Order: sequence, then C-alpha cells, then structure tokens
Amino acid sequence: MGGPLISIVVPTTGKERNLFRCLNSLVNNAPASLLGGAELIVFLNPDPTYSIDYPKIEQRVETLRSLFQTIKIVRSERFQLTAEESALAASEHAGGKYIWLAGDKRIFLPEGLRALAKWLKAPTAPAAYFNSSWIDQTGKTNNYPSTHMLANDGLMSYKHFVMSTGINFIATGMGAWIFERRCLDRAVWKEIVQTCGPHFSHVATALATLAGENVQYFSMYLVQVESKAYHAGDDSEWSRYSKLAGTYRYYAWTFGLIRQFNYLIEKGVYDHGDVRRSMCSEGVLLRRQIDEVYSHIVAQIRFGWFKKTERITPAEFDEAYQFLCRVCPEKAILNEMLRELYQGIDSLPDGQFADLLGLIFDAMGIDTLALRFGTLIVSQIGDRFVRLHPRGFVVSHVRDNDTFMLAYKFIDAPAFHENWQIVAEADMDQFMLTEPIRSWDSIYPVSVTPAPRRNRVREATRNIVVRLYRHRWTYAAVAHMPGGLKRKLRGMLF
Repeated sequence: MGGPLISIVVPTTGKERNLFRCLNSLVNNAPASLLGGAELIVFLNPDPTYSIDYPKIEQRVETLRSLFQTIKIVRSERFQLTAEESALAASEHAGGKYIWLAGDKRIFLPEGLRALAKWLKAPTAPAAYFNSSWIDQTGKTNNYPSTHMLANDGLMSYKHFVMSTGINFIATGMGAWIFERRCLDRAVWKEIVQTCGPHFSHVATALATLAGENVQYFSMYLVQVESKAYHAGDDSEWSRYSKLAGTYRYYAWTFGLIRQFNYLIEKGVYDHGDVRRSMCSEGVLLRRQIDEVYSHIVAQIRFGWFKKTERITPAEFDEAYQFLCRVCPEKAILNEMLRELYQGIDSLPDGQFADLLGLIFDAMGIDTLALRFGTLIVSQIGDRFVRLHPRGFVVSHVRDNDTFMLAYKFIDAPAFHENWQIVAEADMDQFMLTEPIRSWDSIYPVSVTPAPRRNRVREATRNIVVRLYRHRWTYAAVAHMPGGLKRKLRGMLF
C-alpha cells in the first residue's frame, strides 16, 4: 500500500464535544473510499485554561482506526496560540499528496464529501475550494454561504479568489480548502508567521506558492462553519490573545495584513493595485480589503488614546501610513487626517480629538453603504462609471448604485446584466463605449444608497453617546465592559 492520498488534519484544544462532533460527522458522512485513502491527524494543542484528558481522547480516536489508512494522534509540545500556528505545527506530520486542514468546529456534510471524493480521483487543479454555510453557537443557521458564486463549479486563479473574498474572511478559512501539500510550503509559512504574524498566514503562504495558478471551486457545501464569539460582538478572546501574544489589540487587521501584503508585493505575487482592488465578501458584508486596514488602524489609535501601552510607535505608524499612501491614493486627505490624529494623541484636547475621529469615520464612509465604494470609480465614459474590480474593472450605468455591487459579491463575477461589463485590466486601454447616450440626464450620477434612518429617540441617544465619547475616561470605562454588554448597549442606543 502506498502513502495516503490525503491528510485530514484536525487541530484541537481537546474539547471532546467539539472534536467528536467533528469526527463523527466525517466518518458518518464520507464515502468509505475517501476515508480508506486518507490519514487522519488529530493534533492535540493544550490550552492552559483547559485540561485535556489525553487517554480518553486517544482511546476514542483509536476506535476509528479501521476506517482510515492510518491515524496519527500528536500531542503538541507547547500551546500554539492561534489556529494558524496550530495548523502549521500539525502539518509537519502530514504525509499525503493533499492536505486538508479543518478545525474541530467544522461539521462535514455528505454532499460535499462525495464531491471531494470524486474530485480526488481526477483532480483538475492543485487545490480545490468547496463552499460552506454558517451556524451559530446554539446550532441555528442563517443560511449565509461563505462564498457567493453563480456556477456549480469552475476554475479561477487563487489570487483572484482571494482578491474577491478577502485574506481574512471565511471563504479563505480552514476546512473548505484542499491543497496539494506543496502549496503550503512550511518554510514559507514559518517565515510569514515570524515576519508578518500568524493570523491568515496560511492564505499568504498559498498565495506565495500558487500565485496565478488556477484552483477548482465548487458551490457544493462541504462543511458547516460555527461562528465565533466575536461575530456576536464578544471581543474577550481577542483581548486574551493580545495579552498572551504581547501584541496590539487590533494587530492582526492592521500590521498583520499590511506586512503580509508587503511580503506578497516583494515576492511579485501582488502589486499595490491588486491590494487597491481587493474585496472582502462574507455573508451580507461587502467592503474593500483596504477598508479593513483603515477601520482597525483608526480603532488602534483610538484605543491608545486612553491606554498608553496600546499606542503604536512612530515607526509603526509610518509603516502603515506609507502603505496606505501607495495602495489608496484616492484617500490622500484621509491619510493626512490619520497622521494628524496620531500626532495629536496627547496634544489635541479631547473634544478636538473626538471631532477629528468623526471626520475620519465620515471620510471612510463606513456607515453609508454604497458610499464606501465611491473610491472604486476611476473613470466615467458617457453614462457609465468604470469601477475597480478584482478581475479588472466593472463598467456600469452611473445610476446603477444598488445592483452594481452584486458584481463584487460573486467570485465568478456576473457579466450578463444589461448594466454590467467586466473588463480585464489588460483590455481597458482599448475599451470603447459604442452605445449612444439616451439623454443628458443619464450621465449624471444619482445619490448613493443612504444609511438606514434612525428614529428620534435613537438619534438623541446617539448624540449623547458621541458627546460622552469626547472624554477619555468615558471611552476607557466602556472599553473595559464585557463584549456582549457593549454589543447590547450599542444596539439599544444606536
């Protein structure tokens, strides 16, 4: 018997309810041929706050041995703080041609497992992606797919997939991807963890290895993904992580992302324009990847406003500032306001600091839905806007401010709508608009989608809260509240 075709790697902190719910869904729903050609690696990563019953877990896993080609139960030598670091350590033990990393909060579905087994017999690319759906921690589902797509399956470059869905979003998460093991080069992965940070490092590793190679995608659900506490507004785990890791509260979304993008730019996989047109798409959420960086670096500056240990250094701010200037030149005024905010963290009176924060939030457009996509517009030809898109550009009517966003929600971008054309970057220089303009009124854009209207009570309480937030002591007190309480208060007041 040869080596295993696929290594199924399950890092776990040893919580039996999660682990065996995951493994039972695998062995109960997968074709015998898939399991028979697979090695199962259970990587026990001991969280200091939770005691693992090693003998009990090992005994239960052993009862599954006859179903797999081989089983490995590995005890981690030390606690791996993040899921990415745990997966990196676990992958050392994988010997299959393909590697499938799936945490213990994944629940496998039979339709996707059958499709995976079929694909492994005749693979069409070095990696395959299967869609997934979400459940919350009580078992309820919101029926949001992790990825929006039109076709049952297709091929696209891994780079375009990530540009369409976001490095740090669920579509690039563990459990839904099956890679040739070479695509997760452990030396590259380790370098990215050490120089850029661990979060999302598996995605940057695959990007550095695969670059423009095609991957196969399927609309079929392979797993259900259990949402985490912070999806519901509880940030206690992120607070714990930042303390244990000795990093800033918003490090992963600021310097982690910036350094990974810079790493990929240095390797020639990305350029600054690619970062500029990268999107985040998850459930109903849609935004630019760069907006993630903006919102979190502002949050970090505000956090350091009252907590000096959370203040980024001048060198770190300059690193972020230079990156933002390169990848988002259309936000030049915002970039300078950010510099003013950072430099005034001690010198500006509380009221002026809060006012500047308000201006920055307005400039970011985070509360005005389609307005935040205004910076995607790079040209107007007749009655059409030309907007940035991961595949190049979207050409659509200036009045099409609602439906054009669908062009960003699908990884296999739709081009069949009468108002949409997807134009590759290489073809844009030769693009000509041949349709006539029907009227002068057609060439002027209409107002973008407004933010939801607030009632008078919420508008009044919002103004009171904004005034209170002008004082550091108020913000400091709120920041120390439990995440769930903060979420409820925000829902009541805003």
